Amino acid sequence: MLRSAEIRECDFEETIDRAGSGDFVFVDPPYTVKHNLNGFVKYNDKIFSWDDQVRLRDAVVRASDRGASVLVTNANHASISELYADVGQLAVVDRASVLAGDSNFRSPTEELVIRTWL
Repeated sequence: MLRSAEIRECDFEETIDRAGSGDFVFVDPPYTVKHNLNGFVKYNDKIFSWDDQVRLRDAVVRASDRGASVLVTNANHASISELYADVGQLAVVDRASVLAGDSNFRSPTEELVIRTWL
């Protein structure tokens, strides 16, 4: 399936900025929120800052404006909802957390899904 694919290691913005009409972009960034008190240890402001969240939103808007269909998953948090308020359709979805090795510590969680096409 990947024989004709081009795989690059680069900043997300460079990759998303290549997307255009007819392309589909799926984005699942680290879930850092504006206050950065979301409980994640690995995914924090040192790895993906709030400024990165803003850059991501701006790249999503540019790709969408060029005709790409973009689907973003992110934290269901007011700061993320506000950031993407004018970008597309927002929906909250429930999913089971699979991050904990012990299933007794897994709990239902919500994600925000942003869709840029109609």
